Amino acid sequence: MQIRPATEADSEAIREVAAASLAASYGHAVDAESRDRALEVWYGADTLAKRLADDESAFLVAVEGGNIVGVVQGEVIDGPDRVGRIDWLHVDPNRRGEGIGSQLLGQLETRLREQDVYAIEGRVLAANTAGGDFYESHSFTEVGERHIEIGGQTFTELRYRKRDDREASSLTTVESDADQLYLATDERERGSKGPFYPAYTDTDRTERYGYVCGPCNSTAVGMDPMGRIECSDCGNARKPTRWDAAYL
Repeated sequence: MQIRPATEADSEAIREVAAASLAASYGHAVDAESRDRALEVWYGADTLAKRLADDESAFLVAVEGGNIVGVVQGEVIDGPDRVGRIDWLHVDPNRRGEGIGSQLLGQLETRLREQDVYAIEGRVLAANTAGGDFYESHSFTEVGERHIEIGGQTFTELRYRKRDDREASSLTTVESDADQLYLATDERERGSKGPFYPAYTDTDRTERYGYVCGPCNSTAVGMDPMGRIECSDCGNARKPTRWDAAYL
């Protein structure tokens, strides 16, 4: 089996593997319409072309016998500590259990660490129980959770991290008009102009305030029902929420 960078010529095969992977992992929890929407958002032709051209993204495919049997993609989220984040990892359901996911994850980690990241992070829906077990078996630690909406339903998303000894402090403070806010730099989201930082009103991260825009330090940040984040002051924006790595 060969693991190599994905190309635009792989687009159709990537979508086919992703569709089968999502159905196998989430057919019991997420409706077909929501899965199809996710495929369009993340694997439409324009989106794939942009991700493949992004220097801070890593997009790999596993190929055997001329067929793509697995896909993994991740990106670097810049900030006080650079984090390499796993966006999706898909394995052909007929080939699961053969170690393909482990090989893809290992190759992705190597490429992200080559970009001088301090930690690797992945997120997985609690409904995908195999995902959390896989992360833990590869030395990731569960570090938090949040609730997201998919197709009108609320799901719990778990966050896993593999830390580096160089990792910087993950909590910093800023002043807003009403409160002192604590920014979770290790939970940041990549935006078109720079990161968004989740803001809390307490150091235990139990009282969520919203987001602060990294480029302009504004709290005028909103989120639409698809999870798209946008700063009304500078126009910084994040694409709709991915769910997690569909199979790990």
